[in-house]
Amino acid sequence: MINGSINDFIEKLNYGDEVIFIYECMKYFIQGYKYIGKFTLYLDRWEPPSNDYIWIGVGTDIDYPVSKFLTSPIWNGKKFMDIESDVEWVDE
Repeated sequence: MINGSINDFIEKLNYGDEVIFIYECMKYFIQGYKYIGKFTLYLDRWEPPSNDYIWIGVGTDIDYPVSKFLTSPIWNGKKFMDIESDVEWVDE
């Protein structure tokens, strides 16, 4: 991961923090929160903008969906852990 460690990135996701990152010249935004007893992660693409969320993961109090995000084939069949060395973590 460029500009940070993958462990810190995952820790922020586990806390539901807002995280912005760039992969293949596209800017993504992921955030999590608890809604009606379920923890949900939302992945959006800011640049170029998408019409809807790229990915949504839903979990429970004991199953926060970060592992689902890390293992879902979101990027042309690749999982986040397959691309993480090319991901740039940016703060805005």
